[in-house]
Amino acid sequence: MGKILDYILSKRKKSMAEYEENKEAFEKVMGRPSIEISVELPEGCEGQREDFLNLEKEDAFLKDVDKLVKKHLKKKKKMHDKLRKE
Repeated sequence: MGKILDYILSKRKKSMAEYEENKEAFEKVMGRPSIEISVELPEGCEGQREDFLNLEKEDAFLKDVDKLVKKHLKKKKKMHDKLRKE
């Protein structure tokens, strides 16, 4: 009985992994694009570990990141347009 259960559970894990991959691919094509990045705790901020970990849920921080992304994309578009004109 244990082997059968292990077999079923292994199939389920494989199915869930495949589902997640397909879901991500679908969202990239059909949904609003998003990226995930990893940010390490900056040097000298070791004492603020908890505050750093809580940034992920902080609305003000997420708004600041959104503004930064928009600013960066505008800058990149401007450079791209400038190069295209030349």
